[in-house]
Amino acid sequence: MISGVILKKVMLILEGIVAKKFLNTILEKYFSNNLYIVITNEPNLIPAKIPSSFSFFCFDPTSRFRLESVSNEVGDVSDIFIIMENTHEKKAVFEIMRELYKDARVITFLDGFEDYDAKKDEKNVFIDRNDLVAGQFISRLPNVPIIPNGFGLGLGEIMEIGVPFGSVFAYRHIGSIQQKKYKIIGVYRQNELILATFSLIIQPQDIILVAGDPKALTSVYNQVKANIGQFPAPFGRDIYLYVDMLLQSDEVIIHNIKEAIFVHSHIKSTKLIINVLHPTNFQTIYHIQELCGADMSINLIFEYHEMDFREKLKKDSEKKIGLVIVGNEIFKSRKNRKALFAIDSPVLKIAKRSLESVKTSFVVLNSQMNEGENISSVIFDISIQIKLNVCVYDFDPDGHHQNNIIKDYETMGRNLDKKITLIKTSIKNPIFYLQESKEAVLQFLPFEECITQFKIYSLISTRSESLSILLNDHPQIFIPIIE
Repeated sequence: MISGVILKKVMLILEGIVAKKFLNTILEKYFSNNLYIVITNEPNLIPAKIPSSFSFFCFDPTSRFRLESVSNEVGDVSDIFIIMENTHEKKAVFEIMRELYKDARVITFLDGFEDYDAKKDEKNVFIDRNDLVAGQFISRLPNVPIIPNGFGLGLGEIMEIGVPFGSVFAYRHIGSIQQKKYKIIGVYRQNELILATFSLIIQPQDIILVAGDPKALTSVYNQVKANIGQFPAPFGRDIYLYVDMLLQSDEVIIHNIKEAIFVHSHIKSTKLIINVLHPTNFQTIYHIQELCGADMSINLIFEYHEMDFREKLKKDSEKKIGLVIVGNEIFKSRKNRKALFAIDSPVLKIAKRSLESVKTSFVVLNSQMNEGENISSVIFDISIQIKLNVCVYDFDPDGHHQNNIIKDYETMGRNLDKKITLIKTSIKNPIFYLQESKEAVLQFLPFEECITQFKIYSLISTRSESLSILLNDHPQIFIPIIE
């Protein structure tokens, strides 16, 4: 008996192979957890040695008279498990037990009850064996998260994630990882569970145990599994460029396409899809075709169906876009920014200065990054692929610098052998710094909702993210975050 626990009476109505396995597990591991009343018409299910917590009755469970007799003898029960192979007999037993025990919880297989009104009653629990089998197969697929079955809410709020070589989580202190809406609970290493501490260093081939919001855990899984140098994964595999002949000059359109081809040739994208909206100028169309040449990885789409940018983006986003590229003429529309924000894909905004001239990635730290808006893994991924140095700008007028985030960047820089330049200041606003910079930089920003506001609000905002959308000299990449 479990000390301090009131034992419940549980009735088991059993028949078949699954029932035998179920009963043997209870007899082996959980015989002292409850008082069990077992009803079966198969004598071979009854063990030679019966624990004192078990009572066995051997008869046909479809007999209402016999079931009523047992009910009168044992009294109330809290739970009834019906595991029978014959669907019709199972339904008959279910109906009888539901009448005899109106307050008990009844658990059985779903087959036979698919269109049954009893499913609406919370006291009835129906288990879909097809889901169980499919779950077993899915759990053995490579490159999918391991989610414990039958634990917690069963929604994926607990997950095991293997850490591969080259992961952004490898060789990092757990305390240096910004954890929002999730926590690293422990690390499995060499068949041993090590509880998480601030100073514990995650090693390649460790399995980390994480708990939190299921959506956040899916994002964490993608980050852990995505080796550095694989962007645009895990967001997607393809780049989508959008140009509009009604909004943009021919010169700007050609510039944007050249920029997109440069990016495509330097990162691990599978395809570059160039969407030309409202094609009108045949000379420019011919020029675009020449630029793309015979490259089979570039798809050229001329949209003649009067579909605007937002409609096309919404349709394309169903395919999981790895990176969206647009010019300022498209990005400056608030409705377009809201549409881009909604698809949860990174967005590169083309600028006057070409990406080929860029030598440095630039990120401005903010206090919100301490709460999880950490885009460092994407910054390092792109910087390594395009061969850029990394500049971290920490501006705070009150001198309250983001030391924890700085340590995170420094750790990743050492692990990935990437040079980090740190600028700490309480005087010079990063917007002024960028405006005065003679060297082109690729600015990284968390794609926050404030970026979708009217530009007039940006003028009075104190947040660099809001003000940055007013800048057009430097290319900018907006990284979606978990809210």
